[in-house]
Amino acid sequence: MKALPSLNKLYTEKKEKGLHIFIVYAQSHPREEVEKFLADRGCKVPCPYNGSDFSGYRNGWSGLPYGFVIGPDAKVVWEGRSGYEAVIEKELARIKYPGLGKLEVAPGLEKVAQAFVAGNYAQARSDAEKAKEKKADNEAFVADADFIINRVDEVAKKLQGQAEAGKASRRYHDALKALDTLAKGFKGTDEGKAAEDEAKELRKDKDVKKELSAWDALEKTLQANEKAKDSAAKKKALNDFYKKYEGTAAADEARKLAESM
Repeated sequence: MKALPSLNKLYTEKKEKGLHIFIVYAQSHPREEVEKFLADRGCKVPCPYNGSDFSGYRNGWSGLPYGFVIGPDAKVVWEGRSGYEAVIEKELARIKYPGLGKLEVAPGLEKVAQAFVAGNYAQARSDAEKAKEKKADNEAFVADADFIINRVDEVAKKLQGQAEAGKASRRYHDALKALDTLAKGFKGTDEGKAAEDEAKELRKDKDVKKELSAWDALEKTLQANEKAKDSAAKKKALNDFYKKYEGTAAADEARKLAESM
């Protein structure tokens, strides 16, 4: 548990560069208790719950905590208790195209892959399609071009899903972030135009503005609670917030947090 702050910091700072961290829980506490423990400490690292078996590795579960570093080629490159930071840095340096899912692309597609990494998804897809036509007789080249095109389509689908989920839960900051990314990354396309128009309409909506304001206020309340002296003061602040913003999704979230204390 002492490693949680450093793991969380590492995850937050490096996830955009291609780092994924998972805390694997394999003891006997209830799932709700584990989730609350992590949430109370501001831990954002995903935590699969039970059902994990590492006995097939060289040292297996040699006491807890125990960690593994898996490189971008899906091979375990390190295991142990400490010293993983340097290994992670070395493996991240191998990733030329964070988020693409390939360590290398066929010669001639490097700029296309870089456009994808930069978030210029429409450009990456268009350039990949054009390059594919020019080298239709090169099977490896076509395969990599198709890979990039498919990844662009996956990104569009993922962002659209995030926008829908954000709207459904009234977490409009999340919805607008996804829509803005779609609008920018797919500028000049039907996807981009639709996302831009939808984001504009959401920002005009009075109910959406109310929800956005409430979420901003909840964020300030949670920040203030970090400095509160005891749980009773934190709970009161959350209950006061609920009364003030009742009817918003942020108020419902505040009530859940207060009830969990």
